[in-house]
Amino acid sequence: MMNNPTRRNRNIGTSKQGRGKQNKFRIADPWWDGKVFYERLHHPVTVSRTIHDAPWTFLVEPVLSDFAHVCTIDDICKVLHLLPADDVAGINIVVLRQPKRKEIILNRVWGRLVYYYESDLIQGPAIILEAQTIRKHNKWPKSLKPEAARELEQLAQDGHQIRYGRKHIEIISSYANCRATQLYRTLPHEVGHYVDYQRIKNPVAYESKPDQEKEIFAHRYAEGFTEQALREGRIPFESIVIRENFERDNLDIGWFAAADGFESKT
Repeated sequence: MMNNPTRRNRNIGTSKQGRGKQNKFRIADPWWDGKVFYERLHHPVTVSRTIHDAPWTFLVEPVLSDFAHVCTIDDICKVLHLLPADDVAGINIVVLRQPKRKEIILNRVWGRLVYYYESDLIQGPAIILEAQTIRKHNKWPKSLKPEAARELEQLAQDGHQIRYGRKHIEIISSYANCRATQLYRTLPHEVGHYVDYQRIKNPVAYESKPDQEKEIFAHRYAEGFTEQALREGRIPFESIVIRENFERDNLDIGWFAAADGFESKT
């Protein structure tokens, strides 16, 4: 049985570990049910797929009016098929999640890897991809830490428009830009974290590894995948929208940015 470094440590990334101590405006995270905030899903739709001959479960949460899931399930499956089977073996769960508005204000993220995800429906390692607000421009301070500066450079490479103002850096994103970031960079990045964990095999050693080293490994993994897939002409590819799949899976196509007419609404 695979060891899970976070199975018994539910404090990672929460105020109990020190995160947000100086921030009174924080994400409410009640512990009465033992779940982390990203494990509480509102009426998710469960979808099954087979990837590398293994069963995968997708949990798709309905979105708010100005949000959208920027990757379809078939988009995600195609990229996971491009990754080595041994690298993704053991994950088997993808969550398409609707973040709370407060989370967007405090810390907008593209996705995360959860080494042990627990919901009422399924448990195990999972990749969470967050729905995005595409209609709003994002403003960053002009003074950036090195990791934020690298992120800005990567966003520019993904096609996001970067405008430098007197006080802020404005990031203007389209559906296509957000999809490129989440599908070709975030998804393999999170797989890279899992590969790193499997490579070390010792949960204690992995948990004690500096976060910066974990990020460097995951970034290099994703970068290597993207460069090779680009050379081979495997990416980029058009969004995969098979209406029969949406109907079969009981998914509302309007939750996805790939829906007809979505761009005209942004």
